[in-house]
Amino acid sequence: MTNPLHLYRSILRVHRYMPREMRFVGDQYVRSEFRSHRSVSDKRFLEPFFAQWTSYLHLLQEQTDRKAAGGSADSGSTRHIGKDLDPHVADMLEDDKAEQLLELHNASIGLDEQPKPDMRREVGSAGVPRRP
Repeated sequence: MTNPLHLYRSILRVHRYMPREMRFVGDQYVRSEFRSHRSVSDKRFLEPFFAQWTSYLHLLQEQTDRKAAGGSADSGSTRHIGKDLDPHVADMLEDDKAEQLLELHNASIGLDEQPKPDMRREVGSAGVPRRP
């Protein structure tokens, strides 16, 4: 099994190469998730938890690899970080979760509109919510 502390620190380390706003949100989320799983001992929950976080770490390491060689993310680079939401995953979201996702998306791009009632209709072919 993965060493949780090493995984946690590695994720925070790779976040250093993300844009400042993304790093702040990412660091807070990672801290919250790892803190909430600190007392979990059931392997049925821990193995998928660590597998997903390890996958996330590897994805970010690949995407920030060239950035790391050239300096920090704040140097003006606009490379894509992360991956698009799979449309099949969006279809499986419950309505309240889909609304939350759309609200988050709108807030991240600066839209002040009310969220649409069904986010699944708003997901484009790339898995990213369409702009209204």
